[in-house]
Amino acid sequence: MAEAPYMTAKTSMWWDIENCQIPRGFDAHGIAQNICSALMKMNYFSPVSIYAYGDVNGIPPTIQHALSSTGIVLNHVPAGVQDASDKKILVDMLFWAVDNPPPATFMLISGDRDFSNDLHQLRMRRYNILLAQPQKGSPLLVHAARTLWLWTSLSAGESPLTQSGSSQLVANETTHPYSRRLVPSPVRQPNPNVDPPRPGPFPVRRPNPDPSGSSGNRIPNQAQNNSPNAARQCTCSRWPRCGNVFFDLPPENLFLTLFFCMLFLILIKLSGIRLTEWVVA
Repeated sequence: MAEAPYMTAKTSMWWDIENCQIPRGFDAHGIAQNICSALMKMNYFSPVSIYAYGDVNGIPPTIQHALSSTGIVLNHVPAGVQDASDKKILVDMLFWAVDNPPPATFMLISGDRDFSNDLHQLRMRRYNILLAQPQKGSPLLVHAARTLWLWTSLSAGESPLTQSGSSQLVANETTHPYSRRLVPSPVRQPNPNVDPPRPGPFPVRRPNPDPSGSSGNRIPNQAQNNSPNAARQCTCSRWPRCGNVFFDLPPENLFLTLFFCMLFLILIKLSGIRLTEWVVA
């Protein structure tokens, strides 16, 4: 039942007519009257403003006339733009909230979870939230609403779901990704005797059965050294083994070579200085 502040407060109804279509066999002339009757059973006695959103081109002209003649405002939202109706409804809801501070009642007829955040925000600002959704709706919307109808029940003027019925509807909901419980599957350990190695960017390293490190596909070291294109390897017994002929010299010869190189560089520099002084003079 409605609480005292909301019994006579303004009530606005926002109908996503693409998400909740008119049930088959229902007279469109009686939709508005049935909705008002269902609200009066819950002690909502204030006038109700009903706004419907969707592609009007997809609604037969007779149904359009029946809805318009019973006080329902049809808002045409062209098809082809994703979530265009939802965005239009949200914008108009916020404008209506600015013009009508709480206590006031919002009633949403939709099953789209995109409205959940805005409904929670409105409820935290002391607005009364009512909801009518199809059989497969969003549990997030259910948690934001104070009272819940099935759309087929509301359009027929029937009573809302009880608390246990709402809980059962949420429990049975399996289409929403957040309501699914993920059961981890057991991890299977690979068996090296059965499972082949997985392909990857690097070759699989296998143990070498030959303790000497050689295999049939490798060229022996002696054959590699005797090949004409093989790189020269360092055979000296000193450390480090750099593989360069220059460092294969004995230490005394290496020192003398470095000494003469430095002396040659000094002589070249002195001769250059004298040549410069001679040119200047």
